Amino acid sequence: MPRFLGRFVVGAGALLIAATAPAQGPTNAPARPWKIGGALGATIPLGNFSDGADLGWHLGGLFEYKQPSMPVTWRGELTYHRNGLKDDYFSGQLPGIGNLDGNFSMFNFIANALYPFGDAASNTRPYIIGGLGLYKLKATASYQGIDISDSQTKFGINVGGGVTFHLSGFDTFIEARFHSAFTDESNTNFIPLSFGFKF
Repeated sequence: MPRFLGRFVVGAGALLIAATAPAQGPTNAPARPWKIGGALGATIPLGNFSDGADLGWHLGGLFEYKQPSMPVTWRGELTYHRNGLKDDYFSGQLPGIGNLDGNFSMFNFIANALYPFGDAASNTRPYIIGGLGLYKLKATASYQGIDISDSQTKFGINVGGGVTFHLSGFDTFIEARFHSAFTDESNTNFIPLSFGFKF
């Protein structure tokens, strides 16, 4: 029995060491080349878009990939934006028409390049970002029980910057970008102010 117990203790000890070794190893392992995350914040309409759209909000997800040999990070995004229709937008243009309930919504599919500045070991790093995207825009309104809507899908560009904060196990960031979707009448321009995370 003592010999059996001794072997059991030795075997259990070996299994325990083997099980805990992977938990201690990642400190020396190479960093993962990709990250996933999300962002939310305010969407500020500009130009002609601001004539009919109120301040809105957005929510989205992102995927980032960085090759160790390259300074640039590639980011893909899917974001939903929603802006309310201004109450008095149609009253000044169409006499006799009262306030309409409505909104503007957008789905953005965007591919960006992100270039950070400063020391890679720093916990705070500013960056610039820009790229191309596909913008699916939709306007809806309702008046006296009648619903109307119009939608279009157009290409656009975006450019801006932000700051990344490296925390324990994940990153957070704040960001501002100018977007311009090339719509039929005039470009739809807006600035999202975002707070996000990635891990």
